[in-house]
Amino acid sequence: MALSGITINRGQGGLGRPLTTKDHVSGFIMPFVNADLPSGFSTSDRIKIIYSIAEAVALGITQAGATTSLLWYHLNQFFKKQPQGKLYVHLIDSTAIAYDEIETLQNYAGGEIRQIGYYDPLTAFATATLNTLQTSATTLETEDKPLSVIYAGDFQAVATIGALPDLRALTNKNVSVCVGEDGAGAGSALAISEAVSVTCIGALLGSISFAQVHRNVGHIALFNQVDGTEFDEPAIAIGTGTILVKDQATAGLTTLNDSGYIFLKKYTGIDGSYYNDTPTCIASTSDYANIENNRTIDKAVRNVRALLLPFVNSPLYVNTDGTLTEDVISNYKNTVKQALEQMERDGELSAFSTTIDPTQNVLTTSKIAVSIKIVPVGVAREIEVNIGFAVSV
Repeated sequence: MALSGITINRGQGGLGRPLTTKDHVSGFIMPFVNADLPSGFSTSDRIKIIYSIAEAVALGITQAGATTSLLWYHLNQFFKKQPQGKLYVHLIDSTAIAYDEIETLQNYAGGEIRQIGYYDPLTAFATATLNTLQTSATTLETEDKPLSVIYAGDFQAVATIGALPDLRALTNKNVSVCVGEDGAGAGSALAISEAVSVTCIGALLGSISFAQVHRNVGHIALFNQVDGTEFDEPAIAIGTGTILVKDQATAGLTTLNDSGYIFLKKYTGIDGSYYNDTPTCIASTSDYANIENNRTIDKAVRNVRALLLPFVNSPLYVNTDGTLTEDVISNYKNTVKQALEQMERDGELSAFSTTIDPTQNVLTTSKIAVSIKIVPVGVAREIEVNIGFAVSV
């Protein structure tokens, strides 16, 4: 028995102070039957911005709701992983499921969304969906509104891990697939009662929202996903039964990892459940093979663009031989430095450099070319240790 006294526990996050960047701003899309829309939504008002699970509940998204329990589950997990999140929730018409709705939502948000979770338990998983999502992501990128897309569909028709297609054979650099799921808690119960693939897409989206752009959310020291009993027993969201990760052969999980899927797993010697990695649907040799690669360069592009925009239609002074003056070159280089040096200080970049060719013919082209090289932060996916006995050291 403890000594008599008073224990005071100081809370954290109650003030909801805004974060200093927009790296956390996220979106969540889910198809909904019109007649079942939560009370705060309507067929003419399908998008809401929420900052907490309490706000979601106030909009009629409740845990006990007959039609809202799945949505509540994912939003609740999002805010548990990112308590200071800003989340755009878009409940699309279930009779007209369209994957270009990521464009609709990003345009509604004025381009500030950095990552979107697209959860579609009504449609069988197919790589064609990922291609369509990438088409919209590419459109947004060309419109200076880049983002990462995390997708989860209905995997129930997939009987085995080996039956899943190889996502690394695709060319969808902005799209990732979440196939992880809870195997013994609330997520598992929902998968059984609703007869759908639930996945852990809400928790994954929240973890990405919480992470600095260069961080892999599989980082064991930072991203344990276990919440009480939730995710303490990882599963794979395929088939109609509960496919526990612990029951799968190592070769099967290696195939799942190498094929570019995101799932939860355990490591011997440490408590918790963790993401295997952060693959995107493109070859592992691509510069954009992981979510953190895309988030890092997206942030760099946004920062550089924002500071260079005031230079549009500005004068470009040249020397008597037609080369750019040193003042012009220095001005552009210093502006790029200003855009990226904070990322470097924050550890989001290892280094960067800027090159401007002074001999480029700006008088004829009215265009100045600025070359930027970024050295990203590496990820310790494998750590090799050599150890053995010796007669002395």
